[in-house]
Amino acid sequence: MALLTAHCIDLNIRGNSPYSILKALADMAYQNGFIGDRSAFLQTLLLREKLHSTGFGSGIAVPHGKSATVRAPFVLFARQTEGVDWRASDDEAVTCWICLGVPPEGEDDQVKVIGSLCRRIIHDDFISQLKQGDADQVLALLNQTLSQ
Repeated sequence: MALLTAHCIDLNIRGNSPYSILKALADMAYQNGFIGDRSAFLQTLLLREKLHSTGFGSGIAVPHGKSATVRAPFVLFARQTEGVDWRASDDEAVTCWICLGVPPEGEDDQVKVIGSLCRRIIHDDFISQLKQGDADQVLALLNQTLSQ
């Protein structure tokens, strides 16, 4: 899994619905060259969300998808001040998104990354840093988590 760069972080993502946030994340993935077809990846994220909400709780969602349009495994982070109803397990509106994309043969990478994130997302200090840190702090925090 490649480490995040500053281009993988948006601390002011625009959107007020799951669709608009997922569309913005697909656009971000496309602009970074991680995917070849933004519409196909958006559909992957939407289908995954339809199966079961990726709202983890505590204002965090981890939308993810496996798709042939993904060129290499990637992680994106986005945040906004206004919460979006994500049907999260705790019914809290989501303000932070960690988006993962993997190619069809990248399931092991996806499981490993989600596992690493889940072990950290349960800690209040980690959540607080995601919600309040500046871009450099969030970048360092996620890269440290993903390299473990």
